[in-house]
Amino acid sequence: MPSHDTAPVRPPDDIVEPLRSTLGPAVHAPGTMQYQNALARVFFPEAARRRPACVVVPRTVEDVATVMKVAAEAGVRVTVRGGGLSSNCVTDGAVMLDLSEHLNTARPDGDRVVVGGGATMGTMHGALAPAARAVPVGVLGHTGLGMATRGGIGHLTRSLGLTVDHLVGVELVLPSGDVVRLSERSSGEEADLWWAVRGGAPCVGVVDSAVFRTHEIAPVWVDRTVVGPDALATYFRVAPELPRHTAMSAVLGHTALAPDEPVLFLYTACTGRQDSAVERARAAVSAVVAGSGSSPLHRSESCGRYPAGLPEFAIPGAAGAEPEPLRLPEPGERPRGSFFGKATFTGPTLDAALADALADRIRAAPTKACRIDFQHTGGALADVADGDTAFWGRGAEWSVPLNAIWDDDADTEACRTWARDTQRALTGHTIGIYNVELRPGLPETETETRAAYGGNLARLRALQHRHDRTGLLGPPLP
Repeated sequence: MPSHDTAPVRPPDDIVEPLRSTLGPAVHAPGTMQYQNALARVFFPEAARRRPACVVVPRTVEDVATVMKVAAEAGVRVTVRGGGLSSNCVTDGAVMLDLSEHLNTARPDGDRVVVGGGATMGTMHGALAPAARAVPVGVLGHTGLGMATRGGIGHLTRSLGLTVDHLVGVELVLPSGDVVRLSERSSGEEADLWWAVRGGAPCVGVVDSAVFRTHEIAPVWVDRTVVGPDALATYFRVAPELPRHTAMSAVLGHTALAPDEPVLFLYTACTGRQDSAVERARAAVSAVVAGSGSSPLHRSESCGRYPAGLPEFAIPGAAGAEPEPLRLPEPGERPRGSFFGKATFTGPTLDAALADALADRIRAAPTKACRIDFQHTGGALADVADGDTAFWGRGAEWSVPLNAIWDDDADTEACRTWARDTQRALTGHTIGIYNVELRPGLPETETETRAAYGGNLARLRALQHRHDRTGLLGPPLP
């Protein structure tokens, strides 16, 4: 498979001038302040250091269509920057289509919400807040439609399903520049595209706008507890027994609460409206605590509106200090560290032997910023069949992101090796790979892509071949 940074590269003028002739000041060439600032606001440092042929900030769907047509004629790749959290939103020599500048919009429409292609989940929920309605999303408000259309796993997945399960319509710009409007009423080829955008949107087009179904969501009760890693095996046993209105997610990592040893951080979110639901959730946390050989380092409860009123999914600091919220970088800030992630779906089979292996893996992490997350799924995730949408992995009990994080370039290879080796430790329990962490050009890319799309891969590959035969939006699926 071609390397991420070895897509066909043309001299910038081959694409910049044709785009400028139609889009004018919406096109930012290398060397301009607008170009530099657009890259500086990309979250992943590795992606921010790449050099696209130009950055285009469209205002309308017609602008997006123009970019696709001109780039296709010039033989230049296009990448899409929505929320800005994807490592794949910038490629050397490609056009970076930055939807965040003018299309970060959201407006309620009855029990639906209409969002622009550059909208973040935070923007969407800001628009929904006055009506106390919400869509289940991931654990970060900065994520955009790239995450939402490829899954969207968060605190409400067990009770309400994925973000993509609430998608009821999209406006999609195909690589040809044609614009199609898709929904459950679509038929023929468009019905196939509607299937594809729910789990594999980047393979077939650019989502210019989307409509989601919303819900009235009561305040969510949250318990945050920090214990020793020796409680991990008990956690693996207790969490799958919880009802779908309660999700018990966790992080295995480091904190100033215990400077010399890793900890297990439990984040239990209950949407049940009865006092008995909270009592059961509280008892489950206590059962995990009892599996540790010592008292909790921290335990607290809160109740807030979803999602902005909930605490961060991050380990508290010294004396229980609230962790700093993750924020996107701004131009001119100091150099940032680096990140290399994997995300594995597992069934409910995680056991004591794996708990010991993962505790050893976090102790062996090259930096104390590395962490292993356990995002609790199951429940409503399986209400939709694997083949009903392009998303694959409906049988997962957990999504397990493996996050290697470092500041010193000397740690690069050690951190990447650590993430890969930790992923291998999960092999006996793996049922799939979360496609949001797929990166082109790595030795494992083909294997991970097959695991990410499973039985849906052949159908998605055929659609990509029909609509993006030249690889305008990315390398061909294996």
